[in-house]
Amino acid sequence: MKKTALGVMALAGTVFVQLAGAAPSTASQRADVTKTVTRGQGLTAEFDRADGCMRTRVSVFGSVFTFSGTPTPDKLGFVSVTQENTCTGATLINGFGETESLNLVVSNGLSNGRLRMSMEFTNFADPDNPVVSPMTADVSFRATAHATTASTKSKSRSEGTRFESSEDTRSRPASVGGTVKLGAQSVLSRSNSSSSATVGSVVTKEKTEAR
Repeated sequence: MKKTALGVMALAGTVFVQLAGAAPSTASQRADVTKTVTRGQGLTAEFDRADGCMRTRVSVFGSVFTFSGTPTPDKLGFVSVTQENTCTGATLINGFGETESLNLVVSNGLSNGRLRMSMEFTNFADPDNPVVSPMTADVSFRATAHATTASTKSKSRSEGTRFESSEDTRSRPASVGGTVKLGAQSVLSRSNSSSSATVGSVVTKEKTEAR
């Protein structure tokens, strides 16, 4: 599992800042001045549903980042699923899938949008015989509260080089619903709403000037 995906699931509240900071820099240069601008959007959602003895937990994440001077954005999608029979204690599904190909649409103001992606999912319920199956995810979200914003700026100088950076983030809690299909099995249906979800955006600007 990629470290970025692990960071997403563990620290959803700061995922957009972390991913932007971890992303590769693509800079445009003019004489001795280098500028980099990174823009990103992302969605993370958790689902927890019970049907009799069957309990299913699903985590969904998707992000898209663009960098100045680079026409192709960086994308990351991730889904994890655990499913167990609480009456017998048997684990039926325990695995994850990820992809770098997805379609994330987020409206201005982070008010609503949609995430669609397909990937290969590996089920480790039987660790000696992991099973790989196709998976599709198609979820839509709608914000449930006003956005929270944060801005940071920093300046430093070292050996004749001046460095400036700024970061502006926005995030909104959201309600997410949709479908996640593992092969022919529907592990998430449109009647299931997320137990928690966040949609966010980040803009990072960096400037290095050598004198």
